[in-house]
Amino acid sequence: MNTDDVVVTGIGIVSALGPDVAAFRDGIFAGRCGISPLTLFACPDARSQLVGEAPAPRFDGLSLPPICSRPDRFGLRAALDAVTDARLSAAELSQAAVLFGTGTGGAMETEAYLRALHEGQQPSSGLLVAHQPASVTDLVAKVLHSQGPRTTVMTACSSSAIAIAQALDWIRLGRCEVALAGGAEGLCRLTIAGFGALRATSPELCQPFDKQRKGLNLGEGAAVLVLESRRHAERRGARIWAKLLGAGMSCDAHHMTAPQPEGLGALQAMRSALADAKLDASAIGYINAHGTGTPHNDAAESHAVRTLLGARAGQVPMSSIKSMVGHTLGAAGAIEAVASVLSLQHGVLPPTKNLRDPETDFGLDYIPEEPRRQQVDVILSSSFAFGGNNAALLFGRS
Repeated sequence: MNTDDVVVTGIGIVSALGPDVAAFRDGIFAGRCGISPLTLFACPDARSQLVGEAPAPRFDGLSLPPICSRPDRFGLRAALDAVTDARLSAAELSQAAVLFGTGTGGAMETEAYLRALHEGQQPSSGLLVAHQPASVTDLVAKVLHSQGPRTTVMTACSSSAIAIAQALDWIRLGRCEVALAGGAEGLCRLTIAGFGALRATSPELCQPFDKQRKGLNLGEGAAVLVLESRRHAERRGARIWAKLLGAGMSCDAHHMTAPQPEGLGALQAMRSALADAKLDASAIGYINAHGTGTPHNDAAESHAVRTLLGARAGQVPMSSIKSMVGHTLGAAGAIEAVASVLSLQHGVLPPTKNLRDPETDFGLDYIPEEPRRQQVDVILSSSFAFGGNNAALLFGRS
């Protein structure tokens, strides 16, 4: 077992706030909402038309496969930017691991295939290539010529957080010294209709932790972190953004979609992350919350946080950036991990946008509306998914 620190040396992101890290950073630190009416396709019967659409990535001079889904392109763009940020050489990349989390893969292309069949056409079966969840992982590894281990995680909204946790384990176990870990998600009719059928989406801008919250707004995008052992990073003279201190996971085994009401599974994941990092809850300076804006999820998470922090519950700020980029499902954990790293670097805690009447039952500080300038040393980033698949990541200043 490698007891060396695991550090973040590169980040890349595509989100509803823009095509790169700078746009994302400026957006979350200004409290800018990237959620707007759906334009990608028509879905007139949807419960909500409000989504966080991400801009289509550009790949000047790079030849992509003929069939390359929207999340594939998001993931590749984020990976290329993260590698550039980390200044990794071709030799270093050749043995790097690649780990992605995703939710629906290339479902929009699959929908196009099925629509064509129903209309009596003979669509190309190539449209189905990108449907497999591993499509983005394989594309990134192929383009970057990475021959290290790779895996794809599909545990709904905790997928990319678990991919990052697995990368942490692989580096500690010596299976690799460099890993590209993240998540990618694209909007499609399946998720918009499905979450609408569950009455989980809000026809208004989402308001996490607000007494009047009505549900979530779906989003899309991708984020990638370059993770390395500190020894490897220092040997090559890399700039270190932050430390990945620990990770924890759990499963509620409570319900297919609803969380355990008191957040017991979420609490277990957060405590496991602290144990993994050999830290006490008193070390946490800020929580980048899962914060979907749905009544049951927000309440369960608030229960868990209050229990975790005890007497400090009202003293540790927490907020949800889903109020600005939407709920990006399989990519959410990675996008929120990038937000956590940026907060550590710049001493700014993003707000919970649209939070005007904060929930008071739990005595928590949800950072309503405006960002907060506050330097913290340790950030907890939480991701809770359908089926009770929970993950928590701890990041620390480098």
